[in-house]
Amino acid sequence: MNKSTRSQFNDVLRIQGSQIGILPVENIPNEESRLEEVKRLGILDKDFSDEAKYNSITQLATIITKSKFGLINILGASIQQCKTNYGLNVFEKTITEEIPREISICQYSLASPKEPLIIDDLNSDDRTKNFHKMDLFEGIRFYAGSPLITSRGYSIGTLCVIDSEPKKVNHNQIEGLRILADQVVGMIEHEFETKNDDLDQSNNLENDENIITTKYFSTSSILFADFVGFTTLVEKMEPGDLIQTLNVFFNGFDKLSKKHEITKVKTIGDCYMCVAGIPKQQKDHAQEICALAFDMLQFVEGINIQHQVLDKPIWKLRIGIHTGPLIAGSTSDSLDVWGDAVNIASRLESSGEEGKIHISEKTADHLGKKGIFNPRGEINLKNKGIWKTYYLEDLKFHE
Repeated sequence: MNKSTRSQFNDVLRIQGSQIGILPVENIPNEESRLEEVKRLGILDKDFSDEAKYNSITQLATIITKSKFGLINILGASIQQCKTNYGLNVFEKTITEEIPREISICQYSLASPKEPLIIDDLNSDDRTKNFHKMDLFEGIRFYAGSPLITSRGYSIGTLCVIDSEPKKVNHNQIEGLRILADQVVGMIEHEFETKNDDLDQSNNLENDENIITTKYFSTSSILFADFVGFTTLVEKMEPGDLIQTLNVFFNGFDKLSKKHEITKVKTIGDCYMCVAGIPKQQKDHAQEICALAFDMLQFVEGINIQHQVLDKPIWKLRIGIHTGPLIAGSTSDSLDVWGDAVNIASRLESSGEEGKIHISEKTADHLGKKGIFNPRGEINLKNKGIWKTYYLEDLKFHE
C-alpha cells in the first residue's frame, strides 16, 4: 500500500472510529518526552519484518500465552506501526502495518505506561466494547500487551498478543510477556547504540563520577525497614551509644544483603532501604528480598536478647516490601532509585506493624505458593489509594 492510499485508508478508519464511539486515550504521562524517545531511536523508520530475532519473540509470546497472534507495535504521535507479527495472513499484515493510534487497542497502554494492559474480553471493557463494530477488529476478543520501556523509562509501544476468544492469563504468563518485551527493547537499543558512536553523553560518560547514568528496570522488589519508636530511643540513649547501636544493626543488614545478593540503596536516619533485581536481574527477586526480611528480623531479635541481659533498650523493626518497576540512577560511588513502586514500598513500611513484614499483593503474586500469608485486607496507603496487602508469615523454599 503506497503512502497516498495508506493516508486515505487511515482517514477512513479515523472517521469510522469516531462514529462508533472509540475514545482516544487522553492525558498521557510525559507524552512529549516519550515521542522524543521514539524519534531518538528512529524506530518508526525501521523495518523488522525480515529479522528473525524479532519474529521469534512474537511467536514465543503466542506460545507462552496460548494465543493466536503476536505483534510488536510502536506508538507514534498519531499512528501505530506493527513492526512484526506472528499469525497474521498477508492481507491482515498489510492492513495492520500502520493504523491511526486513536483507534488502536495498544494506545490504552500509554495511560499506565509501566503496567501491562490486559483485557480479558474486549466486548466487556468500556474502552474497547465498540471495537467489534469495525471490520478491522472483527473477531478479536482478547488482548494482552506488555509495554516496551526503554532504559530512559519511556514506553515506545507494546509487545502484545490477541485472540478470537475471551480468556484470562496468569501471573507467570504476564511475567513471560514482560521478559520478552525487555528483550525487544534491549535489541532495539543495542542496534541503535552500535550504529551511533556519537550517542549522547548521558549513556557514555560512565567514567565521570559527576555524571548520573540511569536505567529502567521493569521489575524489582523494594524493601524499607524502620525502627519503631526511634524518637523515644533518641531521648533515652546517649548519642554515642545510639549511633554505635544503629551502626551494629546497619552493618548486620549490609552483610545479610550481600548474602542474598541484594543491592543496598541507602540509609536515612533509622531507615534502611535495599532493592532486589538490580543491577543483576533475578527471577526470584521477591523471594530473596523476603528471605532477607526474615533474616533482618531474626538479627534484631538476637541483638535484643543481648540488650535484655545488659538492661539496654529494645529495638523494634518494621518492614515493608513492594514489587514493581523503577528507575535506578548511579554515579561512580552512589546509587539511588525512583518510581511509584519505591513510594509504595515506603508506605507499606510506615503502615505496617512492628516485628512484621508488610507486603503488597504484587509481591504476594510473585511469591505464589512459596509464601504463607496473613491477609490484612484493603488499606488506604497515603496518597496511593486503596491497596490489598498481606503480612508475610513464612517462606517455603522447596516448592
